[in-house]
Amino acid sequence: MRALALVALCLAACHRAPAPSRPAPDAARAASPSPVVDEGAAYRVVAVRDGATLRGRVRWEGARPTLDSLMVPPHGDPSHCGATQPLRPLVISDEGGVAGAVVSLVGVTRGAAPTLAPVTVDQRQCRYEPHVVSLTVGAELRFTSSDPGVLHNVHGFYGLDGDDAWFNAASPAGLTVSRLVQRAGPARLVCDAGHMWMLAYVHVFTHPYHAVTDAAGRFTLTDVPAGAYRVRMWHEGWTRRDEPGNPRPVFTGHVTMELPVALTPRGAGEVEFVLGG
Repeated sequence: MRALALVALCLAACHRAPAPSRPAPDAARAASPSPVVDEGAAYRVVAVRDGATLRGRVRWEGARPTLDSLMVPPHGDPSHCGATQPLRPLVISDEGGVAGAVVSLVGVTRGAAPTLAPVTVDQRQCRYEPHVVSLTVGAELRFTSSDPGVLHNVHGFYGLDGDDAWFNAASPAGLTVSRLVQRAGPARLVCDAGHMWMLAYVHVFTHPYHAVTDAAGRFTLTDVPAGAYRVRMWHEGWTRRDEPGNPRPVFTGHVTMELPVALTPRGAGEVEFVLGG
């Protein structure tokens, strides 16, 4: 697996953005099956005057991997879910943007008040939509089902692996299930009702400076206090491996990268992360 990172900084006073520069190899490469997280760092709300904006993109470079679909077993509701289900750890746009990557500021301890707007994950065509979400401690995570006649449950676990249980709730169509998010860090959601391919990731932070890249691989963080930061990008990885006795598809190599950025009052910064096979 190759993981490259590019960074370009642009202050508000600039008339032309400089070309991205390539950092040193050690700074550009970081991949770990169990990344260190600091989403739970202490955070203090302060008035942000002359806040800066950070924009960026995660993109793919090189040949695109082929990901096989998963056969739906007889007990997996193939009449509704289909004969096969696509595996979606890596979604790349025609222009190379990578969707579903989580971008955040590392170790930020003060800034604007986090939004507590609820985030909804729908179960649609026997998949979690969206596949990756980020939200703030104290916000409400809601679950709905657009699969009438199909029994789903949402089984949440803290962490990217392991069995540290969060909750387990039935989620039939027409009913909204909600959980108040009270613990920072990554978590994952699975379904135990025969739909072993169903998987989603939830990343929880104590601050508002986080985002999930859109279909074009882009993100924007606003109202950031001026200062020097490190920007972290997380992606779940795309290399499939089988585990004896585990019917769920497992992907190895959660990818994490960090880049430095300096933001001035009312300034604008830009970072670019590049993934490749």
